[in-house]
Amino acid sequence: MLSPPAATPRGARLGAFASPAFALAALGLPVVVVLPPLYAELGISLTVVGTIFMVARFFDVVTDPLFGVLGDRVRTPWGRRRPAIVVGIPVLLLGAAGLFLPPEDPPSEFVLVASLLVLYLGWTLLTLSHTAWAAELSDDYDQRSHIMGALQLCGLAGAVVVILIPALMDYLRPEGGMRLRAEAMGWLIMVALPVLFAVALSSAREPAIRPQPKLAWRRSAASILDNRPLRRLLLTNLLLGVQAGINGSVHFFFVAQVLLLPQAASLYLVVLFLVGFLCVPLFVRLSERFGKHRTLCFGALQSSLATGSFFVVPAESFGWVLLIYVMVGVNFGAKDMLLRSIMADVIDQDRVNVDADRSALYYSSVTLTDKVGMALAVGIIYPALDLIGFTAGGANDQATLDGVRMLVAGSPTLITLCVAWIMWRFPIGRAEQGALRAELARRRTES
Repeated sequence: MLSPPAATPRGARLGAFASPAFALAALGLPVVVVLPPLYAELGISLTVVGTIFMVARFFDVVTDPLFGVLGDRVRTPWGRRRPAIVVGIPVLLLGAAGLFLPPEDPPSEFVLVASLLVLYLGWTLLTLSHTAWAAELSDDYDQRSHIMGALQLCGLAGAVVVILIPALMDYLRPEGGMRLRAEAMGWLIMVALPVLFAVALSSAREPAIRPQPKLAWRRSAASILDNRPLRRLLLTNLLLGVQAGINGSVHFFFVAQVLLLPQAASLYLVVLFLVGFLCVPLFVRLSERFGKHRTLCFGALQSSLATGSFFVVPAESFGWVLLIYVMVGVNFGAKDMLLRSIMADVIDQDRVNVDADRSALYYSSVTLTDKVGMALAVGIIYPALDLIGFTAGGANDQATLDGVRMLVAGSPTLITLCVAWIMWRFPIGRAEQGALRAELARRRTES
């Protein structure tokens, strides 16, 4: 049987609970934006780097659903989510140390793969447990957006802080390269992560979960595969992961060699995340007015107009490029917040269908499609750069640079248009979620 959610933390307590998103986002950005170029600079070919980062991500195809299932079944005196968090912290720190603090000797492909796998294992434990716990804090349609908005605000704050490191280094120590950037980012993450999770663990309580029905694996799998809102949401999340991976993994190459503004590359990322941070509350309000899925579509259409501008912006146009990054940043933080809040409503549908709470399993599908999307992006875009003759550290002719521009501007623009089309008629809005909530309340009363 299902239980009511725990008392929803508000104000400072909600901020404390959401604070680990600061460190997790500070980790996610350099894994996409800094580490692939770093290992390319250290002597591993672009194709090999792209392949390693793509294949290592597919490790999560096994671990995400596995830990999702196990996380929902855990019963301890400390709750379901806390044990996985406590285990995940040292695992993630070990992987981060291997990736962000590479030895002076040229790294081997084996060390890169091993460090990535350890990092992703810890990352899965932490993100699944924290996000599933957040979804269980409220059953209200709009309050869920506030909770996920708090996580997103903390995450964007972490991204802004972590990208300020290379932004400062670009001006203070431009000779340091990707290695110095990665080391500074790594130390920030490895100090902040355990501290913020310690704060979060003391800020909120988990809901008391009553005994759950034991579902046969065939019924369990069928209930997920037959969930049409889930399929639509996961396709959207996959596409947005591809978009984020393309934009992130070629950002420094694109700004430095196509736009000819190398010292502004990190500054543009700061602007992107800062604008996204400032606009999250706006999108929370818009979702209260228009609904979550329609607000997601509005943001996707606005984002497509912004990324399409990269087709025509001339090189060395600092101001125009800055304006485009402001436009891209408007929807940057909102899409993840809205998707995770919508997923909480999809989970309500699953609760009605099978009378069980599988939050971690469902959020594992979100993290999995997000990771697969970004991995596909790196695995596709880096070989594509190789194919058109792009050289990471050398001179490229104009035809090659025009090809890079087409990849960077065209792919994300097409993807966000597809997202708006897929989500426009999403079947769970405020009214539908209210009916699900009423049915769950009735069952709790009867039990």
